[in-house]
Amino acid sequence: MKDFVVYHNPDSMGKDVRSVGALSIVTNKPVDEVKGDRVWLLTGEGVPRSYFLRSWFIIDDVQTNVEGFKTKLSGEKGKVFEPMVELNREEWFKDFKRSQGNFSLGLQRIKDERFIRGLESLAEARIITLKPFPSRAKKDTE
Repeated sequence: MKDFVVYHNPDSMGKDVRSVGALSIVTNKPVDEVKGDRVWLLTGEGVPRSYFLRSWFIIDDVQTNVEGFKTKLSGEKGKVFEPMVELNREEWFKDFKRSQGNFSLGLQRIKDERFIRGLESLAEARIITLKPFPSRAKKDTE
């Protein structure tokens, strides 16, 4: 399973992340063979920006030419965080943001395991009483 991050910018999208489907994202980036991979949906609020984890989901549907975008990725298996999980105070977050071009690059693969573990840890802390977090069945090689 590969992990991806996408940043929902409420200023450029014209709507708050809470008003759109939390287990789906839209992108103009080309995607290949992403079914079964995981997307982490982040957003930001205020000035200076506070960053939040809105949701994660496992991609099970890929549609093209939807909502004015080239691609829509969605899934039924995932978790929506309400309230959203603040990221700014996490010691790894500044490096993560930098590694992702300050979230200006659209849908991006997360290649550094440190950031994947950080996101998983935050998510697990919020869903501890629910079901176990899906394990990474095999380590990706690239």
